[in-house]
Amino acid sequence: FGSSRTNLCPAAMEGMGDRTIGDAIVDQLVAAAEDAEAQIDSELARLDNKDEDTLDEIRRRRIKGMKSRQEQIKKWRDAGHGEYTHLNDEKEFFAAAKKSKRLVVHFFRGSNMACDVVDKHLSILAQKHLECKFVKINAEKSPFLTERLRIMILPSITICLDGESRRTFAGFDELDGTYDFPTELLESRLVDWGAIDAPKDEED
Repeated sequence: FGSSRTNLCPAAMEGMGDRTIGDAIVDQLVAAAEDAEAQIDSELARLDNKDEDTLDEIRRRRIKGMKSRQEQIKKWRDAGHGEYTHLNDEKEFFAAAKKSKRLVVHFFRGSNMACDVVDKHLSILAQKHLECKFVKINAEKSPFLTERLRIMILPSITICLDGESRRTFAGFDELDGTYDFPTELLESRLVDWGAIDAPKDEED
């Protein structure tokens, strides 16, 4: 805050009466300190306003992000996300693949215990991962799809991204080869293959 040296001109010294030079020096030091304090207060006020502006900007971004997320969730739900849907025919499959960027398809056959196991896990994941649409379709009633996607073993799970099939795995070989695999294992496989996002606790 500048030099601490204090100069008293002769004119200022005249007429001080009983006041001493020391008193005058003290007065000037006090004045200088008050000026410095005023400068500090001004800087702090500026920083406070800057911090407030920063917080306001953070709030605005968060609100914008929340609104965007809510709009996206609405679009997903309108497209049938959040539910495990039974497709009646191949036409419904192509419509779903066109409407959803990420699609998990379970090719099943009725009265098949292994298919029932997959149904159980996909029903849980469909509710948890709104970013992906989960569906099932009867393989025996979908000859064109089963031939095109080379579905030979049931159950088979096919992952479609942006309207194209990217990966199909059949049976439980990639799920520890057992009927008792946990939902989290299938979830992890779907994350690895890009069908769904990683759970928040895993991202952190």
